[in-house]
Amino acid sequence: MLWIVVGIVGLTVCLWTVSRLRGPTAEQVEALALMQQSPLPTEGNAFPALWLLAYDVPESRLQAIADADAEFFAATPMYRLEDHKVWAKLSTAHADYADQTPSTDDFERFCKTRQENCLDKVRADPAAYDALIERNRALLDRVAGLSRYSHYRYTATNSTDMMLPPFQLAGYGLTRVAWQFARGDVDEALAGACDGVRTWRRLGAHSDSLLARMIGIAYASDGYARLLAQMLAELPASHELPASCDSAFSPPAVADLSICEAMKGEFSLADHAVRSQLLGELARSPWIHRAIGSLVFDVDQTSAMTAVINARHCSDDTNAQLQLDQPMATPESSLNLWRLECVANFAGCVLTDVARPAYADYQWRAQDYGARLELMAALLWLREHADPDEPLQAQLTRRWEATRRGDRGIRFVEDGSMVELEEFSRRPDREWRLPLLPSR
Repeated sequence: MLWIVVGIVGLTVCLWTVSRLRGPTAEQVEALALMQQSPLPTEGNAFPALWLLAYDVPESRLQAIADADAEFFAATPMYRLEDHKVWAKLSTAHADYADQTPSTDDFERFCKTRQENCLDKVRADPAAYDALIERNRALLDRVAGLSRYSHYRYTATNSTDMMLPPFQLAGYGLTRVAWQFARGDVDEALAGACDGVRTWRRLGAHSDSLLARMIGIAYASDGYARLLAQMLAELPASHELPASCDSAFSPPAVADLSICEAMKGEFSLADHAVRSQLLGELARSPWIHRAIGSLVFDVDQTSAMTAVINARHCSDDTNAQLQLDQPMATPESSLNLWRLECVANFAGCVLTDVARPAYADYQWRAQDYGARLELMAALLWLREHADPDEPLQAQLTRRWEATRRGDRGIRFVEDGSMVELEEFSRRPDREWRLPLLPSR
């Protein structure tokens, strides 16, 4: 019996040693290389402007203050505040610049992207919205100024306290566009809506943050594109659109449909957090915790396995599926811990196997977003080219089937006055519909 026990222990030690020393596979090496973030221009990063959106900071000072905040949070980890003014209070900018975060009452008045009809909300109390826009004019000007930026890059070495700039403030520009339309500044409102689509389409497609990617999708499609359709539904087809609307709804490129850059950022962020925070906490733990941790967790192998999961969003096969508008398959969580790589990295295998299917819906949302842009483009085309002697529904269906990339369907609802897009995302609130537009 003793020899059996010794044999089992010896075999376990051998397997553990081989597992720990095996190194990354060829697939993992390729994935790790693919997860290296693409170089971006030294200028044009929207992160400092978004991070400091609550402050009237000159553009020339944004980067310096964002860098100072990064140093502050690095020295003050896990710093937290709770109310909706958290972002203004977190920055070191409060010493020199006025906090222009909207009041609680104003916060309630601003339109939320998916929850309400912004035009109806503004029209219900014109005087209140005149005052709201005036009180928050400086903030709204900074929101509009986000159109100057080309990309969004959050540095993984920053404190995790800086992961969440005040994206909610950035959505308040939608209310000003609705207000402009309601008060009769129609062309200004149409231009604002198309500029909003262009801004968030660009920033989202060139973002290294999955959260920023999803917010870009929401603001561009749920926000500005839907508001544009609602405004155009009230205008005659003879009313000309701003030139910016052409590029706002140009055919989606792979960058519009992919979450590859965001997944590279997620990988860098997670890898940095594990190496700088988790291992740091483990090093400060009692020796027994350190010993157990070293036996069941290998940071390099976990990083390699995570890279494989994230890299599938950047593969040629995935890009081909995106171009054909085919839903990306959901990877199964194997939970097969009887793999050699798991012998010396049990905790890492559990973490990565659970995470394996978690990102599928994010990819589907990006694919749905591309189809939303295409549906809006089809409606704009129909507005210009419709045959007055044929029902709009039949013409839109024909145009959609001729221009769509896959076999995604549309259907007409509310007595044919609205068109609804078939979406891949499995969220319960995934219905996306637009009004049919008047035609010439």
